[in-house]
Amino acid sequence: MQYSIQANVVPKNIHPSSLRLGGRNPAGDEISFTNYYMELNGKPYLAICGEFHYSRYPEVNWGAEINKMKASGINILATYIFWNHHEEIEGLYDWQGNRNLRKFIELCRDSGLYVILRIGPFCHGEVRNGGLPDWLFGRTFDVRSNDEGYLHYVRRLYAEIGREAAGLMFKDGGPVVGIQLENELNAAAALWELTAKQGDEYLSGGSRGSEGVKHMRHLKELAIEAGLEAPIYTSTGWDRAPVLEDEVLPLYGGYAYTPWSISAHNQLQQPTREYLFDSYHDEGVDGDFTPPYPKEKYPFACCEMGGGMQTWYLSRFQVEPESVSAMSLMKIAGGCNFIGYYMFHGGTNPVGRSGYLNESTTPRITYDFQAPIGEFGQIRESNHQLRLLHYFLRAFGDRLAPLPTVLPEGATELTPENTDTLRYALRTDGKSGFIFVNNYQDHVEMKGHDDVQFDLQLSEGNLILPQYSSLTVGRKASFMLPFQFDLSGLLLHYATAQPVTVMDSGEISTFFFVMPEGIDGEFVLAAAGIESILSDAGVVRLEEDGIYCIIVPHDGSAMIRIRRTDGNETRIYAMASHEASMLWEVETGIEKSEGESGSERISTSTLDNGRRRLFFSETPLVGMAEGLELYSYGSHEFSFREYRHETDEQEWLTKKKDCRITVQREGWFETCYVQIPAKEIKMDVKRIHDHKALVSLEPEILDNVEDILLKIDYTGNVGYAFSEGRLFHDHFYNGAPWEIGLSRFKEAIQGGEIVLETTPLRKGVMKVAQDAAMAVEQVFEGEQTAKFHQVSAEPVYRVTMTSRMKKL
Repeated sequence: MQYSIQANVVPKNIHPSSLRLGGRNPAGDEISFTNYYMELNGKPYLAICGEFHYSRYPEVNWGAEINKMKASGINILATYIFWNHHEEIEGLYDWQGNRNLRKFIELCRDSGLYVILRIGPFCHGEVRNGGLPDWLFGRTFDVRSNDEGYLHYVRRLYAEIGREAAGLMFKDGGPVVGIQLENELNAAAALWELTAKQGDEYLSGGSRGSEGVKHMRHLKELAIEAGLEAPIYTSTGWDRAPVLEDEVLPLYGGYAYTPWSISAHNQLQQPTREYLFDSYHDEGVDGDFTPPYPKEKYPFACCEMGGGMQTWYLSRFQVEPESVSAMSLMKIAGGCNFIGYYMFHGGTNPVGRSGYLNESTTPRITYDFQAPIGEFGQIRESNHQLRLLHYFLRAFGDRLAPLPTVLPEGATELTPENTDTLRYALRTDGKSGFIFVNNYQDHVEMKGHDDVQFDLQLSEGNLILPQYSSLTVGRKASFMLPFQFDLSGLLLHYATAQPVTVMDSGEISTFFFVMPEGIDGEFVLAAAGIESILSDAGVVRLEEDGIYCIIVPHDGSAMIRIRRTDGNETRIYAMASHEASMLWEVETGIEKSEGESGSERISTSTLDNGRRRLFFSETPLVGMAEGLELYSYGSHEFSFREYRHETDEQEWLTKKKDCRITVQREGWFETCYVQIPAKEIKMDVKRIHDHKALVSLEPEILDNVEDILLKIDYTGNVGYAFSEGRLFHDHFYNGAPWEIGLSRFKEAIQGGEIVLETTPLRKGVMKVAQDAAMAVEQVFEGEQTAKFHQVSAEPVYRVTMTSRMKKL
C-alpha cells in the first residue's frame, strides 16, 4: 500500500530562546538555547540524559557503571539527591561511602559526562515519603509549602548540597550543567509512610504541594544562594506542575507501564497514547501536548521517558524492550531534541537506621526498574536497541535538530486501539529528512503491514520509496529511514535502513546503517561524483536514469564500497539487525610502540580526548583511558571485533593472570579472542519446603570474579532473601527470573548461607472466617502457588585490556 504525505514545508522558524538560561565555562565552552533545541558552542546539541542514583549503588562500582552509561550513548547523567538518604536523623548528614555525592560527580566528569542534579527537596523516586525525612512531619508547617519553617530546613539541605558540589558547577569548569527544582509539584504526591494503612494518607501541604510558581521561585533563589548555579534550571512540566516562565526549562516524559493507574478494583492497565505520533512544537497540531505556554516558545525536552518501570505490588509486568526504543523514536519524531530516561540504570535501596527507605507500593530493597542497565550492571535487550538510536543522535543530531515534524492527515485522530492504520511521521525541511515508522503499542496486539511504500511530496518533487524491493513493517517494529541524506558529499536519495554512525579517517568515510528486521536494505544514490560501486553481498545496479541501486538481503551484512571521482572512498556498512545489536562505539586511550624504548601510554583525563573506536561484541564493553573493559556473563571464552580503516596490526594486552589472547584479521575487521580461567561455582541448594530453600555457598565464591549472579526461578507473590535472619534482597514476582548479584551483599552473606522464601501467588478471594473468636481472621479460597523451581549461579568476569600497534 502506498502512503502519501505532503512534505513541501518551509524550514522551521528557529531563533534564540526567551529562556534566561545558558552559560560559559573557563575553557570557553558555551551552553545556550534556541526555541527548538539546546546548543553547545553555537551548534545543536542533542542531550541524551539517563538517570542513575548514586545512593542506590555501591561506591566501588560507580566508575564502571558510569562508563557503561557512556558506552550506551548517554551524554548527560541525571541523579536524584534523596534527602532522607543523607539526613535520615535530623542534623546528622551522611555524605560518605555510597552517599558521596562529590566523588560521584567527579567520576562523571572524568568519564566526560555532564550532570543534572535533581535536588528536590521532594523527589518521589519510589522513596519513603518522596525523599522527605520522617522527622520533617508532625511540625507546625506543611511540607512543600512556602512556610518559613519548612524553607528553613530546605535552605539547610541546599547549603549542604552546595558544599558537596562546590567547584563542580559548569561555570567552574565542572560537569554540573543542570539543577532540577522539586519534582511534580501540583502534579503528584507520595504516601506518608508513617501512617498505619498504606494508600490512605499522603503528604501534608495539599499533598501535591502549594503556592505553585511562588514556591518554585523560592526554591530557585535558595539553590542559587547555596552556590548551585548552573546554565540550566529545570522542573517537571506535566499535569498541573507550575512553570517559572523564561527561568526554567520544563521537562516531560512518558511511560508505557503506569502502575499508579492500577487498583484492587481496576487491575487492567489501559493502553497509553505514547505511541501515537504527535508534534510537540507545532501550535497547528491538536495533539495531546497542551502546555500552559505557546508550544513554540521552548524546546520540548524530556527527563522521564520510561527506560523501564518498577513493579508495584498491585501491578506485575515485564517491560518489553521494544516499548523503550519505540518511546524514544516517538519523542524524537515529535520534535524532542532533548531526551531523558527514568531509569537508565537500576539500583538497590539502602536500608536506613530507622528501617526501610522504600515507598510501600514497591519492594523494600530492589530498584532494578527493568532498566537498560540493571540493578547489578546487566546490559538488557533494551540497551542494545537504544544504543543504535543514541549513536545516530551523536553522529547526525545536528542534521536532525532543526527539522520540523510533519504528520500525515488523520494522525492525531488515531486511538491506541487502532491496529489497522500504519503509524508514521516525518521530520523534514521540505528537502531532506527522515521517515519515522512505529508499529508498537503498549497493551495492544498490533498487526503487520506488507508492501508498504511512501510517496513524499517534497519541495523539489515527489520521492517514492522503496522502488525496487518491498517494505514490510512487522509487529512491534519501530525505525527511521533517511531521504536525501548527505554521504560526505554524495547524495543518498533514500535507504530502507536506519543510519547509525560514521567513521571518518579523511580519505575513507564509513557510514553504518542497520536494516530493520525483515527489511532488505535498499540504497539509492545519485551517480554524480561516483566512479564505481562494489558490494560484497546483494546486487548493485546502475539504472538508466543515472542512479545507483544497491539491495542487500536483511539476513546478512554487507560492505558497500563507493569509489569517488575525487579519489577518495565512501563506504556503507549495511548491518543485519542481530549484528547491529552488538555494536559499541567507545572512546579509549591508546598505547603505541616507539622503537626500542618500548611503549608509551597516551592517557587523558576525559575520554572525549581519546580515540573513537567501533567494536562488535556480544560481551558488553566500555571504553576507558586505559583501553577496554569487558564484562562477560557466564562465559570464560569470548571475542570481539573492531572495525579499522588502518591495515597495520595491533596487539592486545592485559594484566589478568592466565588470560590467553589471540588476534586475527578478517576482512574489514580485526577479531580478538579472549580466554580466561573458568570459575567453578560450588553451591548447594536444599529444599526445606516448596516455598523455602537453603542455599549454601563456599567461602571463596566471589574470588577471581567480578560478581556471581544468582538466578532464581520461582512462582510466588513476593520473594525474600535472608542471611542469618536479615532480609537483604526481595522481588515482586512477575514471571521473570529473580536475579541477585552476590558481590553487592558480600558482608550480609559472609555466613555462607542464604534462605529464600516466597509467599503464595493467589487466584481467588479472601473471606472473613465466621468462627473467629476475637481478632478478625481472613481466610483465602482459591488457587495459590508458592514454589522454588530452580536456583542457579552465573559468574561475571571483568577483563581490562589495552591495545598498541605492533612493532615493525
